[in-house]
Amino acid sequence: MTAFRSILYAISSPILVLKDYPILFRFKDVYIVTGGFINSVAAVLSFLVASYFYLTMFPAQTADGSWLWKLVGVVFFSLVFSKVFHFFALGREFLRNPRKYMAETAFYNQGGQIGVFLGTVWFAWSTGIDFLACMDINLTAGCLSLALGRIGCYSYGCCHGRQTTSRYATVYTHPLTKALRVFPELVNVPLVPTQLISAGYAFGLFLLMIWGLSLSPRAGIVSGVFILAYNLFRIFIERYRLSVVNVSAKTVHMKFYMGVAALILTFGLGYLAFVLWDEAPILTFAAPLTIGGFLMADVFQIQNLIAMAIIFVSYLYFWGTHYKKLGQHFEWKDEPA
Repeated sequence: MTAFRSILYAISSPILVLKDYPILFRFKDVYIVTGGFINSVAAVLSFLVASYFYLTMFPAQTADGSWLWKLVGVVFFSLVFSKVFHFFALGREFLRNPRKYMAETAFYNQGGQIGVFLGTVWFAWSTGIDFLACMDINLTAGCLSLALGRIGCYSYGCCHGRQTTSRYATVYTHPLTKALRVFPELVNVPLVPTQLISAGYAFGLFLLMIWGLSLSPRAGIVSGVFILAYNLFRIFIERYRLSVVNVSAKTVHMKFYMGVAALILTFGLGYLAFVLWDEAPILTFAAPLTIGGFLMADVFQIQNLIAMAIIFVSYLYFWGTHYKKLGQHFEWKDEPA
């Protein structure tokens, strides 16, 4: 037990201190937030996981380099819809002050899920790879990004939980975390560490999906399980987030996110029913490739390095770069009088 605690402490300690370092660095009016950096790394790792499975399961369809850039396109589908979803989440509030909200840095993983689905539809059509197989691979890779992304949320101070008396609570003290910028009264207040709980759950689900793919299942099973398991969890965890509280005369409602999760869950039930009814192909490793071989033969090729750099810089800009003040990408220049 002592050895287990030591290992757990060694793993968790570097993560737990991230809430005290929301800013990675600052150059004049430009902030690079730690959470944005983590999400940029997550996007690259997710891209590599998907690349590995496509190369090993579909060697014929990945014989030329065009598929790689189409996979980059799927990553950008996720990026764009993660951002655009902000406007839908705001509803009528967006129309009251569109300039303000268009400049905000908010991102939503529910929008990312929608983006991955639409990107996968396009990717499967353009490459000729079975759609259900693409869903399995892309959602497995995306699950890793969700896990690491929640650690980014923990560092930035967003998506935090409600007040609690639990000994496992997290406490924000850095004034530049979003938790304290929006709700300054929460300084030193114990909160449910919903971001870390979500990260642990998503990482466990990612490992389960990797194991599932190794069993050569029928295409669509792994992605169907993910849609159901993750969105059931999302409905559950929302109960422990800062749901309906009045702090500094601000009110945050989470029912919208629970409703979206319920809609995705309903879609998942229909999706899984279709998968079980459809004569989908069996996923097999047609061209086995070791991790070392993948790194040397594929990852360090110039085309892959350029693709990873584009993904990293794009995510760092749209997710991690703030201008003049935290929470905004840019500042509008008013028309001269």
